[in-house]
Amino acid sequence: RLAARLRRRPEYQAARRIAFYLAADGEVETREMIRQALADGKRVAAPIPMTTTRTIRFAELTGVRRGLVRGPYGIAQPARRARRVAPSALDLIVVPGLAFDAQGHRLGRGAGYYDRFLATLPTAIPRIGLAFRCQRVRRLPRARHDQPVTTVLAA
Repeated sequence: RLAARLRRRPEYQAARRIAFYLAADGEVETREMIRQALADGKRVAAPIPMTTTRTIRFAELTGVRRGLVRGPYGIAQPARRARRVAPSALDLIVVPGLAFDAQGHRLGRGAGYYDRFLATLPTAIPRIGLAFRCQRVRRLPRARHDQPVTTVLAA
């Protein structure tokens, strides 16, 4: 199982605060992973898209039911009143994608939210992409602004 594989990763074990996405259609579901991370004593954050600037900010999650609202793209997200988490406080970023290539480049939904966010982080912060096996490809087209992940785990 993908959740167990993530949990065994040294990046996960070392992390105190993890940013998870809340899945949209076609993305690997993360709610079980979030529950497990909370049970493991990790602090968990999830993205809130800021549509006017096409950026994301992260807010703390304490569970996978309470404190969530439907966001502007129909994806669950923390309520705006949730406590904000500074990007510098994150130890691990779990990244969504519709496809990932062998070099860690990803195909997102085209708005660039994660690329802009990842570009602001030190490269030392690990970024793990989650994919279904059918979403692994040899090579994706890429642009200068695309930000790769450091590891891809495939279900």
